[in-house]
Amino acid sequence: MAEDDKGRRSLLETVKAPLIFSFAMGFLAGFVTLITSSGGTDNPARMDLGLIAFGIGFIATLLVISMLHLASRENPEHLAEGSGVNRNSEELYRQQVAKRREDARRKKADEAAQARRDAGEPEGDEPTYGRRDDRR
Repeated sequence: MAEDDKGRRSLLETVKAPLIFSFAMGFLAGFVTLITSSGGTDNPARMDLGLIAFGIGFIATLLVISMLHLASRENPEHLAEGSGVNRNSEELYRQQVAKRREDARRKKADEAAQARRDAGEPEGDEPTYGRRDDRR
């Protein structure tokens, strides 16, 4: 278990602040729905619709806050080190690109060597000065 360097975390960094804000938004949605769904002072208040609106407002607000919180938080540095799941993806990408380039270079060199063999040229890059050319 990782130890917290700060000791106690502030209210904004804990789960209390999003829950309190979501509760307030749910209460507001439920209260507005409760008042407006009755249709006037002669009719009874619709508690069922008020509670449904409270639940929907609470859950929707909590979902939006949690997604925004997750999107804005930086990953710890130790996750980019190591192997397996925690490997640095940029380093893996560079290794794959280097491997593909090396494979392409090797394939091109093999094709060039095969073309020279098919043309009857001797192996290697040394010149054929003073040697008999069998192609004539």
